[in-house]
Amino acid sequence: MVYESLIAIVESHLSDLTKTWADEVRKTTYLETYKKLSEAELTRRGNTLFSNIQNWLLKGATVDDAETYFYKLGTERFKEGFSVTEVYYALHLEKKVLWSFVAWKDEISGILEANDAIEFMAIINNYFDLGDFNIIRGYMNELYSQLKDSKKFDKKELESIIAGGALYQESNKEIGEKLFSEGLSIDLIK
Repeated sequence: MVYESLIAIVESHLSDLTKTWADEVRKTTYLETYKKLSEAELTRRGNTLFSNIQNWLLKGATVDDAETYFYKLGTERFKEGFSVTEVYYALHLEKKVLWSFVAWKDEISGILEANDAIEFMAIINNYFDLGDFNIIRGYMNELYSQLKDSKKFDKKELESIIAGGALYQESNKEIGEKLFSEGLSIDLIK
């Protein structure tokens, strides 16, 4: 029921979610690069963000799908010249806007019971946590790759500039699975 409710909220309020997100982007002082986008492009990107969460839920909310989408997003935003903090904050605004619509919907309908509310939180938080990690991972991998290709730094210098670990390792499926299984082990994700 929770998946269906969340899908219905996104589906029935997609244009409102997109407009609210774009309004939030324009109001904040943290997203100067996003503010340079045309109105149509900003709206398209907001719509894509919310459509992706809907598609993710429809496909079964897999870790792999979220990782792939957000990794690609991080890589693209690096190539477009966005700072990683802007990309991260734009995703934060998406979560904030989505939560406001979920809270409003529940206030009106009263459909969520305590267990459903906890499951809702777990699903949404898992999605955005995977997003945060994989956006940064994709962004940092692209940064690492471009710095490496510039041949201005040797491997040791690059590793000192960009801390090692999972952020720029290609094979970190285990990390996503571990995060997901930790959520399962404490019964937050069903």
